[in-house]
Amino acid sequence: MIVSHEHRFIFLKSRKTAGTSVEIALSRACGPDDVITPISPADEPVRAAYGGRGPQNFDAPPLPRRAWNHMPASMVRQLVGRAVWRDYLTFSIERNPWDALVSLYHWRTREGEELSFEDFVWSDTVENYATRQSRAYRIDGELAVDEVCRYDTLDHDLGRIWRRLELPGVLELPHAKSQTRPHRQPYSAYYDDASRDRVAEVFAPTIEAFGFEF
Repeated sequence: MIVSHEHRFIFLKSRKTAGTSVEIALSRACGPDDVITPISPADEPVRAAYGGRGPQNFDAPPLPRRAWNHMPASMVRQLVGRAVWRDYLTFSIERNPWDALVSLYHWRTREGEELSFEDFVWSDTVENYATRQSRAYRIDGELAVDEVCRYDTLDHDLGRIWRRLELPGVLELPHAKSQTRPHRQPYSAYYDDASRDRVAEVFAPTIEAFGFEF
């Protein structure tokens, strides 16, 4: 999560949407008073190599409470106050849920856990992910941010926001955490009819809102 007072924007980090790469890119444009939450120890050197600012101003004090990277929109609004929330450009990212769950599955099993994709899709993890993902940019179920970039058109969408904010330099997105998905076969290959329909049911509001298709 980033709150840039210098450029008047708030980036809310959703899950499995290249959020770390976006944080690294945005941190290059941040000033000394901006709020930048920590990313993983493995990714902080990547941020440094890209010339981004590291974690700063995220603790309490100076904030009323400690901020963290996947902080829900409702808590971020409370943290910065309604006036800042209203006046700054707020944005997040969303991803086709069928694709996102394949990414989440590989992240979950990255250390060798024996779990089939079918069992994963029918586990409580899917509902928990859907809830947390929604809370990244919704408040009380309603869209609460100005912009939601799509993962599949992220370069274009974030580039448009970059230009709108008149951020310095050129947008460069590193590929953080891309090594956690070893097989690059289409996400559709992971699903049968039942698991495809389960995702359609759990993520129905997201699919309808953004027009995602299997």
